[in-house]
Amino acid sequence: MELRGDLHVHTGRSPDSRAELSAILAAANRAGLDFIALTDHDLPPEEDIFAKPERDGVLLVPGIEYTTDKGHLLGLFLERPCPPSPGRRLPFEEAVGHIKDCGGLAVLAHPFQSTAQTVEERSAMLRGMAPRLDGIEVCNRRATKKRASANRLAEQAAETLFPQGVVTAGSDAHLPQEVGTAWLTVRCEEKSLPALRRALAARAVTGWDTAPCENRLIAQSQKVKLQKSGAPPLAWARWLAFWGLCQARDLRTKLAPKPETKG
Repeated sequence: MELRGDLHVHTGRSPDSRAELSAILAAANRAGLDFIALTDHDLPPEEDIFAKPERDGVLLVPGIEYTTDKGHLLGLFLERPCPPSPGRRLPFEEAVGHIKDCGGLAVLAHPFQSTAQTVEERSAMLRGMAPRLDGIEVCNRRATKKRASANRLAEQAAETLFPQGVVTAGSDAHLPQEVGTAWLTVRCEEKSLPALRRALAARAVTGWDTAPCENRLIAQSQKVKLQKSGAPPLAWARWLAFWGLCQARDLRTKLAPKPETKG
């Protein structure tokens, strides 16, 4: 059978989300997803997720997204909760160790999203990280907002650095409206977490893609982060500028001429 899923989703347990699991599951069903990964920032899922991984017909992959000194790191298919690390940037090696100690796969998230490094600098860093990783996220719906070529570069890195590794895709959703706006399809022997993990390890991924999604949703999740953290006025001023930029981008997309269709 072929399953469709989103392997990068945040719930209200992340500092920049208020999404309840019930709303996420409803969105996953609307998007036709068979599985999603719960990857909250620096916090593993609650223990009942491990005991009951399928809800409303959707498989829940227990995961985490660690903030490290070398970028964001996904831990997928955790067998038990790994150590939380809220508000702390972990050394990369320590985060990988936590994930592997808990039976998970260490997958580098949106490796080329940040523009703090050049592509060449980031590629050199990835070559050093690759031996400790199980795979790489090749498609992230938010990554291209900062660097338009981010997903294409991730695909190239997967080919050269992880020829036998796991490839994943995800929306990086922080709001229910984003769930399923990036996805991958996998040939799987059955709908279960062990079978899905085996299929990913065997490179039985048949494709991935993204769907359009409004930029304002990213600004909304940043607003949640400011609200939860009690941010100072300067941070709010910066957010207002970002909100305006997102609104302008969405308006430009809305007004752009639609490609002609041949009859």
